[in-house]
Amino acid sequence: MCMGIPGQLVEIVDAEKHIGRVEVQGVTRTVHTGLLATEEAQVGKWVLINAGMAVQALEADEASQLLQFIEELDRQFEEAQS
Repeated sequence: MCMGIPGQLVEIVDAEKHIGRVEVQGVTRTVHTGLLATEEAQVGKWVLINAGMAVQALEADEASQLLQFIEELDRQFEEAQS
């Protein structure tokens, strides 16, 4: 099973090669943005990331809900490990 994570585009590194940088919970990662439409691959936009690729644009509220869900999964996992 693969799970995407939401991140916010903070920089377009190389528009021609479709390379951008996204921030995910304070960590910046390089991603390929070639699967997004040009208007979706803009600084400030939220995207769903999987395997180093921005695979889908997200609305800010969708990204927030996904981040909350992931945090809850992490919390439950940590509790199960205790």
